[in-house]
Amino acid sequence: MEKDGGQVMNTPTLDRMLEIQEQSELCGEFLDWFLHKYAVFERRQRRESPFVNADGASDYINKEKLLAEFFGIDLEEAEREKEQLLQIEQNKHKPHHCKLCGSYIEEANLSVCDKCASEYQY
Repeated sequence: MEKDGGQVMNTPTLDRMLEIQEQSELCGEFLDWFLHKYAVFERRQRRESPFVNADGASDYINKEKLLAEFFGIDLEEAEREKEQLLQIEQNKHKPHHCKLCGSYIEEANLSVCDKCASEYQY
């Protein structure tokens, strides 16, 4: 979770990805071995004719999509969450933005927002 404007940014998909990272890496290693050893294709809908696509052309298994599906990860949502975090990080380096959380600051002479400043007082 990342701070956004003094609030905690909700990143459930990225949080889930961190939770299952070790398991996913192990499964990924197995899939690498398996896919290197065997030619595996993604299952398609049943063909009307056995001669359609007879040359074996099909879609190879996409390891990232397969692991995401297995672990219940929405890759598009993960990408949106990453983009939001990236935007916050980029804002931290813009003028009139908090150097800690990236939120906009109206006062030109401040480098930290009131919320972040209050959290770091002794």
